[in-house]
Amino acid sequence: MTEIHISEIVKQFKPKGIDDDFFLEISFADPKGTKSGIIDHQYKNAVITTDCPYGGVTILFDDEGQLKSIEIC
Repeated sequence: MTEIHISEIVKQFKPKGIDDDFFLEISFADPKGTKSGIIDHQYKNAVITTDCPYGGVTILFDDEGQLKSIEIC
């Protein structure tokens, strides 16, 4: 298992002149548009928002109900 810590990503931004105010999107969508074929009706096109120490988090699901992206801003 791999862990990604937002604080480590922020450290990489600082030398490039990017300050603590940032927008981060982690995309799980296949760039080719490939679909899984498995439909999860509970999460179909759902959006979940919450807060974290780095700001607001938005979790987006696609038209199959599969995880599309996680956005932090």
